[in-house]
Amino acid sequence: MKIAPCLLLAYLLLESLPAEPEVPFLRPEERQAVDGQADEFNQALTPTLVTAAKSTVRVWGGKRRLAYGTVVADGRKVLTKFSEVARASGNLRVEAGDGAVRTAVIAGVYQDEDLAVLTLQGEPLTPVKWCVEEPKLGSFLTASQPGGQPAAFGVVSVLGRDLRETDKAYLGVMGDPHFGGPGVGVQEVKPDSGAAAAGLRAGDVILRVNGRPISGMLELRNALTNQAPGARVTMLVSRDEKQFPLDVLLGNRPSDLLQFPGERLRQMEQMGGRTSRVHDSFSKVIQTDMRPDPNQIGGPVVDLQGRVLGITMARADRTRSFVMPSAAVIGLLEKQAVAPELVKAAASERPAMGVGNRRGQRVPIEPGLEPADPGRLRRHVEDMQRLMERMREEMENLEQQGR
Repeated sequence: MKIAPCLLLAYLLLESLPAEPEVPFLRPEERQAVDGQADEFNQALTPTLVTAAKSTVRVWGGKRRLAYGTVVADGRKVLTKFSEVARASGNLRVEAGDGAVRTAVIAGVYQDEDLAVLTLQGEPLTPVKWCVEEPKLGSFLTASQPGGQPAAFGVVSVLGRDLRETDKAYLGVMGDPHFGGPGVGVQEVKPDSGAAAAGLRAGDVILRVNGRPISGMLELRNALTNQAPGARVTMLVSRDEKQFPLDVLLGNRPSDLLQFPGERLRQMEQMGGRTSRVHDSFSKVIQTDMRPDPNQIGGPVVDLQGRVLGITMARADRTRSFVMPSAAVIGLLEKQAVAPELVKAAASERPAMGVGNRRGQRVPIEPGLEPADPGRLRRHVEDMQRLMERMREEMENLEQQGR
């Protein structure tokens, strides 16, 4: 009995979700056929994982599997997910695909990328062989398990990009949501921003950026997407029925300009399965629709030729996981990692109370703020606008994939 490929794919995707009460949408004979074809599908991927599996390990803390890891350097180093191994309740151990176990210690940390380097005791393992070619949009990718089976599979949904907010260009303008256009009505100009330094004021209307007509806040954001901090843009501005140009020096997005915080966004991200504790603010990642478990993050990712194109970085939500491409990993390993005791000391100084920010840390709530405080309400409005921008961005990505 043959099952339609779309039904098989739907079943495989459902199988990658956390275990829940079974939905009886398949008859027993259909389920048996699908299970058989799912096994065939996994077996078909196995040959592409043979080489990468030798460089893939499981990282254990006590009796708990924390993450996967990728063997690097001379075979005595493992790159893995820092936020997972840092919470180990016992000594760290690394398990290779042949079942051999080695003790390990955290030798260094790349905290900005949430990666740790482990040093192994005993005989070296097989170091990974990188391929620095970045996959194309829609390319098929597979994450390896130590034994050679696929941990997850999917396609490239967004090409390499920087998720770090402070690396993005910042204009310093809050748009007026009630402005009818054309252009963008300026409701507020942030102090110490490039827009403020250039002389932009509340009540002005931004008509063009570098000659590009602006029809709304989304169009303004798109006009600045490819601009880097330190770049200059020319805006055509209308004020009191007069038009004039402004030369604006873009800055870095402030570190305290957080994305939509709180439990609501975390609940949205966790729909469809558990997510990684740290799943954002990476400097260079490829976005995929793979669905690895959080304790399967850190291992190699290969293409259909078996070439290692990067490592899994995080499970972000129901439809997004991130992969750091090989070239970025190689560049990172050439930098000096921070001693783990310094990272732990810095972490212990963070406030324990407050609302969560984008990296899962806690930021303090300012004392004395009442629910009706205007500044607090304004920040909530800004947070909601940024959330809407993120949703629009995801919709644009989906539309581009459908073209």
